[in-house]
Amino acid sequence: MAKKEKVKQKIITRASEIFSKYGYRKTTMDDIAEKSDMGKSSIYYYFQSKEQIFQAVVLQEAIIFRQEIMTAIDKQENPFEKLKAYVLTRTQIVHRLVNFDNALQNKKLMVLDFVGRLNNLYNTEEVRLFQKILQEGKDIGIFKEYDSELAAKAIVMAMKGMERNFMLHHDDPNLNRKIDQIIDIILYGIAKK
Repeated sequence: MAKKEKVKQKIITRASEIFSKYGYRKTTMDDIAEKSDMGKSSIYYYFQSKEQIFQAVVLQEAIIFRQEIMTAIDKQENPFEKLKAYVLTRTQIVHRLVNFDNALQNKKLMVLDFVGRLNNLYNTEEVRLFQKILQEGKDIGIFKEYDSELAAKAIVMAMKGMERNFMLHHDDPNLNRKIDQIIDIILYGIAKK
């Protein structure tokens, strides 16, 4: 890695810590410079603005998020287990990736252009991923015939509605069992057949 890239990565790493602690709005370029052991003018040599640094931080966390999710899903063979792996992995890692999560959840950050684009991209990719898993389940005969795009959107909405609660209790020893039950309810309903 070239020296310039090493310095940029150092700034991103240190800024990530500051943004995680104080949030985007309360973090200043002075905070980032101090945490990076650099002068503010040196920071501006590498990044034009605080927004540009935040974007680099969020994108780095988004890459980590996607890699960990895909790794967890790829380890599973059964579509039901893939859905479970997605939810469990997301619950376990999103509290570590505070800046990425804030970019997706904090409505006040939507004024940042890249946050809106990231949100749209993430939502589209998440629906596509669920749609692919659901289609796989239909293809092997474990899920009923239905509109897989509509079903994927419904599952994504349901998961987003519950994820805050999951994240607050990510260290709950019964979390896996609870997520199993919730996925079972989402996929199979509550009606007796």
